[in-house]
Amino acid sequence: MLRKLYFSAEADKQLSQIESNPALDGVLKQVRKTLGYLETNPRAKSLQTHKHESLSRRYGREVFEAYVQQDTPGAYRVFWYYGDDEIVGKGKRIPVITIIAITAHP
Repeated sequence: MLRKLYFSAEADKQLSQIESNPALDGVLKQVRKTLGYLETNPRAKSLQTHKHESLSRRYGREVFEAYVQQDTPGAYRVFWYYGDDEIVGKGKRIPVITIIAITAHP
């Protein structure tokens, strides 16, 4: 099932910063691959998706962390949650994933 991705203002800013930095071309490719997996299968094994407890409490909904990189100092992560789905036409539901952050792991 294909999902629609929405980006928070913060995530959009972070993605723009990665896109505009030539030194991060490799990271950009990996981020785009991760976003592609989130659109098609957010439970893909390579994403190592898991619930992020502190952000879930902060947002009042289940927030998940997906790996962009592994075994890399400062590895990038994508933080996201399901919804809110879009309703179009005659009640057709389009599933949505909201990206709240794309950031290097401390």
